[in-house]
Amino acid sequence: MRAPSPQYFPRLDWLILLAAVGLSLTLLFIGKEPSVAGFKRDAGTFLALAAKPVVLVLRTFDLWHENTILRERAVRLAEENADLRDAALENRRLRDMLGFRERFPLPLVSAEVTGHPGASIGGRLLIDVGRASGVQVNSAVLTPQGLVGKVIEVGDHSALVQTIVGNAYGVSVLIERSRVAGILRWVAPGQWTIVGLSTGEDVRRGDVVLTTGAGAVFPKNIRVGVITRVEPPSDPAAGWCFMKPFVRFKTLEEVFVIAPRDERPASGDGVIQKEPVP
Repeated sequence: MRAPSPQYFPRLDWLILLAAVGLSLTLLFIGKEPSVAGFKRDAGTFLALAAKPVVLVLRTFDLWHENTILRERAVRLAEENADLRDAALENRRLRDMLGFRERFPLPLVSAEVTGHPGASIGGRLLIDVGRASGVQVNSAVLTPQGLVGKVIEVGDHSALVQTIVGNAYGVSVLIERSRVAGILRWVAPGQWTIVGLSTGEDVRRGDVVLTTGAGAVFPKNIRVGVITRVEPPSDPAAGWCFMKPFVRFKTLEEVFVIAPRDERPASGDGVIQKEPVP
């Protein structure tokens, strides 16, 4: 559909048409003397030459106006595409979480991330579930991608999560392929290492790291990350293999909290045995 002419030229094309028709009729009815015939010829030539720049200006303004409309439509379409893309990503994320919840063997409470308290985004998360939903201190937090961390403070309807970014606690982990076990430690921004591994242990780049289930916080076989670098062992106590987590902590929106089956709070991810339930 052709865009309308700009508002400051609303009747210019009609005025030109009327002027041309009027001039043509005038030339048609005036005398036929040689001098008049020359005037008609010159007037026709002048009218044709004068019409060209006017038509060019009108077409230019028409094109400018049409381009403005097309740009506005392109912006609207881009916004609609962005909304559709966001909706599709959210739908996929929610489907993944629903499927994970159905497959996971332990009871899960879904939560939304409502804030990032602290100096480092991703190190601590504020979530919108708490004691009223069965969440306790040391409840494990995870996503379908992998381990997030654990709850360190809990209120009635909110909780504070310490992720494995900057954590002061260790996580008992093992290498999925070789079943070699150690303790995961955060050592620097973007760097995690597994300590306690003896020299010569079978650890390779690309190995997947899982939780061992040792202790009372993190269940067994939760995905944690992948080995990205293996250095020549020098000091096993300092760690010689480095890991990248599966979870992107700075962009988390939804998480799961493992709700304990009983009411006794766990005490940490150490080698702590649960007392038998009477």
